[in-house]
Amino acid sequence: MEQHDDAHDRRQAIVDGIQRLREHPVDDYRLPSHDALPEDMRKTVDILLAKAEAQRMRRLTYDDLEEALPPRDVTSEDLEAIFWILSEHGIAIEDGDVA
Repeated sequence: MEQHDDAHDRRQAIVDGIQRLREHPVDDYRLPSHDALPEDMRKTVDILLAKAEAQRMRRLTYDDLEEALPPRDVTSEDLEAIFWILSEHGIAIEDGDVA
C-alpha cells in the first residue's frame, strides 16, 4: 500500500505544479506536444483519449492512467506531459471511481 501512496504523492506533486504554472505562467515555458513525446508515451495518451471518448467521460482515474502506462519507469516529465495533453482535451485524471 505504501508504494501506491508514494506514486500518488508524486503524481499529486506534478498536478500541484501544473496548477501553480497555470496561476503564474512562465513566459518561456512550452507546453508539451503529443508529437514530441516518445512513442510509448504517445500511445499512452492515445489510449487514454480513446477510453475517455468511448466512455463519453471527461474524467479518468489514476487506475486508468496506470493501466495505460508502459512497463518502464515513467519520469515526472512524462506524467506532466500526459496531464497537460489530456487537460488540453478537457480530460482530468482523478482519484477513485469515476461515475
